[in-house]
Amino acid sequence: MKKPELYPLKFNAIYKDYIWGGRNLEKLGKIIGQEEIVAESWEVADHDEDVSIVKNGHLEGKSLRELIELYGEDICPKTDNGRFPIIMKYLDANKRLSVQVHPDDEYARTHESPLELGKNECWFILDAPPGAELILGIKKGLTKEDFKKLIEENRLEEGLNRLPISRGDFIFIRSGTVHALLEGVVVCEILQNSDTTYRLYDWGRVGQDGQPRPLQIDKALDVINFPRVIDYEKHMKDLVIDYDKESMNIAVNLIRCKYFNIDYLHYIREFDLTVEGHHFHTLNVLSGSGEIVYNYGKIPIRQGETVLVPQPVQRYTIKTHEIEMIKVFL
Repeated sequence: MKKPELYPLKFNAIYKDYIWGGRNLEKLGKIIGQEEIVAESWEVADHDEDVSIVKNGHLEGKSLRELIELYGEDICPKTDNGRFPIIMKYLDANKRLSVQVHPDDEYARTHESPLELGKNECWFILDAPPGAELILGIKKGLTKEDFKKLIEENRLEEGLNRLPISRGDFIFIRSGTVHALLEGVVVCEILQNSDTTYRLYDWGRVGQDGQPRPLQIDKALDVINFPRVIDYEKHMKDLVIDYDKESMNIAVNLIRCKYFNIDYLHYIREFDLTVEGHHFHTLNVLSGSGEIVYNYGKIPIRQGETVLVPQPVQRYTIKTHEIEMIKVFL
């Protein structure tokens, strides 16, 4: 039996109502209920917690998991757990997030489950108020013993590095990096297909059940990267990706690694892309609008949408007067 043709796929957004969320994703065109709070919009996901469902074309209603089982490497590279390798999200940090750290693959498999992954992730800053900051890393010279003492004395905030941010900044949060989004920041997030997070500190607040949210301090201390003083500047520089924010009509290389490849695109004219040599592209539309034109048709795209372009589509054109996107591929 012939399989249905693959085409650029859109998915239903999966909303998460964590306590730190708000309504700022409406600025991206997300439809939020009158009384609803949204912390995260999962755009592309194939995770135990949630799986994306197609919302356009003849595959509407199919899950990403079903598509991978049907099309294999035409849509997804081989992975140890058989799942799509990344998750794409939009986050609204209306209130500050907990201070946390993620393990690498080896630690996650040893201490969580044999098929669990660590988590490397990236943030593209979409909105940030004047004077906005986030937590990225620890202060220079701190050792594991120093940091543990700060925790025990309830002085953890003294050891956290605060980074001023503005719209367009791109942050690579490698596993082992202490981090937290602070209030008022909206980001596009690209991450390994993992939800393994160790919470160090939650600013003294309680969860929706009225109880303090659990911390995982021992595991966090196991995985935190404590850079040597001599390596500190280079270590921090590698986390904040420097690129020409004024680039136009060219794809800018942001990240190349085994977990994901990421480009920044800002065009004011139509342009061509190809999936040849890769399994997929995901396109997050950060601003503007246009349409994807491919062999079998065309699909409109706009700010706040995410599209998965499978390998069989091969070459396609984005027609636009102006569009800004993040392209992820493997």
